[in-house]
Amino acid sequence: MGLCCASCERLAIEILGRAGHDVWIAETALIQSEKLAAVGRLASSISHEINNQLEAVTNLLYLALNHGPLTEVTRHYLETAQGELARVSQIATQSLRFHRQTMNPSHVDPRELIDSVLDLYHGRLFNSNVQAVSRYKSTKRVLCFENDIRQVLNNLIANAMDAMRQGGRLMVRTCDATDWKTARLGVRITVADTGHDMSEEVRKRIFEPFYTTKEVNGTGLGLWISRGIVARHQGFLALKSSKKPGRNGTVFTLFLPDKESPSKPTP
Repeated sequence: MGLCCASCERLAIEILGRAGHDVWIAETALIQSEKLAAVGRLASSISHEINNQLEAVTNLLYLALNHGPLTEVTRHYLETAQGELARVSQIATQSLRFHRQTMNPSHVDPRELIDSVLDLYHGRLFNSNVQAVSRYKSTKRVLCFENDIRQVLNNLIANAMDAMRQGGRLMVRTCDATDWKTARLGVRITVADTGHDMSEEVRKRIFEPFYTTKEVNGTGLGLWISRGIVARHQGFLALKSSKKPGRNGTVFTLFLPDKESPSKPTP
């Protein structure tokens, strides 16, 4: 009789333990949902104010481009600034609800996307003593939302540079590839750095919203948003990190199919 009671007691403790774990999961999900909702409301109010100033700067750039003769270099800088302001305005308007895409997807050369991002970091690369090495072997163009994929690449490259505070090498490569799980053809883009490695704990949580290793300098949203963007493009984003002597660093792999159209989730 005592044995039976003891067994029942252990069973009850196990059941209660599982129930408590389920409650903890539900509470955690609710907290995350509330955080995201708060960020959305804050971003919506901020985006309205930001867009007013962005419109003023855009108009000034337009006037500068049409005021008198300009050197080719100056015109290139002004046009680049104008294009980046347009992207900032779009991001602000989306108010972090990055799934709302107003443009149609188009076929884009991955090399053009990467070069446009690397150009923006030219000064920072030089000042940080980071050598950028790019190698393009892909022959395919991918069907994508250009600004969204540029946002992903911008995030990956910025993170790689953050990991190399003492200098290093940034390697960006493209090649035609096959997703062996689905036999889909596409393009693989790798962004690798020679910075500090990630611990097992960091690797497990790196794609979680609001998880950051940058303390006050990070929001913990960049990689979470990036993975969502890539998933909508029917691709995947993966990482590897190593601390082996002479091979330390992190590699992010981005696969994008070349024929599948990215989806537009209902807001």
